[in-house]
Amino acid sequence: MRRLPVFVFLLATLTACGQSSGSGEGKQCPAMALMEGISLDVPPEAVAGISRASMELCWGGKCVTEAVELFPASKSEDQGCTSDEPDGVCSAQAVPTGGKYGSVPVQGLPFTPVKTTVTFDDGKPHVLDVTPVLAYPAGEECGGGVPVAKLVVLPGGEVRQQR
Repeated sequence: MRRLPVFVFLLATLTACGQSSGSGEGKQCPAMALMEGISLDVPPEAVAGISRASMELCWGGKCVTEAVELFPASKSEDQGCTSDEPDGVCSAQAVPTGGKYGSVPVQGLPFTPVKTTVTFDDGKPHVLDVTPVLAYPAGEECGGGVPVAKLVVLPGGEVRQQR
């Protein structure tokens, strides 16, 4: 099954939150959702020898093992604006970084430590306890919070949770 390569899904519509902004109007919240799960970032300085990954996640007496589909990472490079006016058009271009990223959707991910084993091409297991945190796609006032965790591969191949 193909996994979606993005951690945040953005929809083009806006919805109003019930939070007052002081002007009598509700705060405008983008219709976004976060994927409940664990993401993996392999920066360019750590990517050598890594073309595939898997994660085994264990908590509450059960374990799940998932392949992590790795995608080329990119960053946005500012391409400037047509003017400084509020209705001016600005653009950016995606530029490859040389790194990779992937994510594993996990329904029912707890906010307690999850024994996580990450394995790359060399078959060496990297075991760590990962504690998911509550994250909101557009701020707590807009709702939609889910448990997430981000793992990062260090240049020596070690895996750490990024907080």
